[in-house]
Amino acid sequence: MTQNKALKKIGLIAKELKLPIYVIRLWEKKINILKPIRKPRGTRYYSSSQTEILKEVKYLLQKKKYSIEGVNLYFKEKKRFNYPSEKRIMIKEIEDLIFEIKNIISNGA
Repeated sequence: MTQNKALKKIGLIAKELKLPIYVIRLWEKKINILKPIRKPRGTRYYSSSQTEILKEVKYLLQKKKYSIEGVNLYFKEKKRFNYPSEKRIMIKEIEDLIFEIKNIISNGA
């Protein structure tokens, strides 16, 4: 029962985000990461993580002027680099590049 209290209906989310309900419904169709929970009667419920994603989508579309495709790509890339092992690999590669650049600069100067 406490789990349902964390879920919010689409109308409440729309008020919190100051968006019309139809905009959120459109985003659901166009943005792959948005997956509200649907009850048997079709009512949409959003978890706190989905609400945070909606806030981020609003920011990307309205403030950063991303396209819908750009938002999908953003979340795809974000998901891709969200794995700790991949982050460590990327950090190691960047550190190696920095080391090489420092060597080039010190030997060339």
